[in-house]
Amino acid sequence: MVIVDQQFNAPDILFFQGIEHRFAPRAKIYNAIVGITGFVMLYLTGWYRLLFTHKGIPLLFMLIIWIFWFIMLFGLEPVIIRRMLDRMAKSGEAMEIETIFARMNRMHWLLLMISLAASVAGIIFGHGYF
Repeated sequence: MVIVDQQFNAPDILFFQGIEHRFAPRAKIYNAIVGITGFVMLYLTGWYRLLFTHKGIPLLFMLIIWIFWFIMLFGLEPVIIRRMLDRMAKSGEAMEIETIFARMNRMHWLLLMISLAASVAGIIFGHGYF
């Protein structure tokens, strides 16, 4: 269930930030492990030849999602957050933490759904349904 119109209070936001800050380093490690093992598996099985074919669409989808997460975790996220905070500070705009938190919450749910779709694509490919 996506939370859209709920009013957030400070403890909710602090709880979210605490979890996110503890999880971020682990997410980077897990992303690197998934990438390394995924590329090794593609090479050892010869599936890299299928990447840009009709049968390899699920593999390509998983690869694109992995690349997106790699770029987001290792470069884009810090840049985007820093730019957003700098823009808000320069404009003198008050930080409406509830609005920012609601946007972040929606974004995380969207990214979760896309990642789950990539997992389903892997299952489909692994079982030979495609």
